[in-house]
Amino acid sequence: MDFHNADRAPLLFLSGEHDHLMPPKVQQSNAKHYKAEGATTEANVFPGRSHLMAVQEGWQEIADYALDWALDHS
Repeated sequence: MDFHNADRAPLLFLSGEHDHLMPPKVQQSNAKHYKAEGATTEANVFPGRSHLMAVQEGWQEIADYALDWALDHS
């Protein structure tokens, strides 16, 4: 795996504050590993959410955030 590949698409890591499978700390570490000059890599934590944030009430907020982020970085 080439963590420093600057010739890739923007990368967004999402996690829930209460995620025990992929905790925010792990996602932030992943984002740091994938940092490359000229490449966009970000991590965002959603307060009060767990690993199942995509199926929890209010999932639209996460979907809208990811879509807006992708459109802003395309």
